[in-house]
Amino acid sequence: MNNEEMDEIKRLSALSQEKLELDIIDDYLISLDKIKLKLSHFRDNKINEEEVEEIAFEIGSLYGNIIERKYGWKWRHIEKNDDKGYCVVSQDQKFCCPVHNYIYTILTDTEKSNNVKLLFNMLEVIHKEKVSGLYNFIS
Repeated sequence: MNNEEMDEIKRLSALSQEKLELDIIDDYLISLDKIKLKLSHFRDNKINEEEVEEIAFEIGSLYGNIIERKYGWKWRHIEKNDDKGYCVVSQDQKFCCPVHNYIYTILTDTEKSNNVKLLFNMLEVIHKEKVSGLYNFIS
């Protein structure tokens, strides 16, 4: 990723943090609770496609930054097979989470559970999973 792309992710994350009224994001449980509640609110109320994309990029950027801070993952633009997007990537590069796409799916797919907290907590032990190759997408 270039500096301009990273600056945009930081800007969107800060905007989402402000909208969610989070003074600091290092209290991960409070941050994740607010994200989960806000996503539930958006799912329960009609929002148009343009708003969905905007929300997915804002909240996805914040979610990715929380993962980055807690677990030391890094932002990358990943293209693998038919999957591509901005992701946070584990230190060993075995796993990547396409956070914007993940949030978008939560907002648009009623079959998709709003498991932002569960996924976040799973990342703590995911390195124990036996996988081969780089950039295995998780969401």
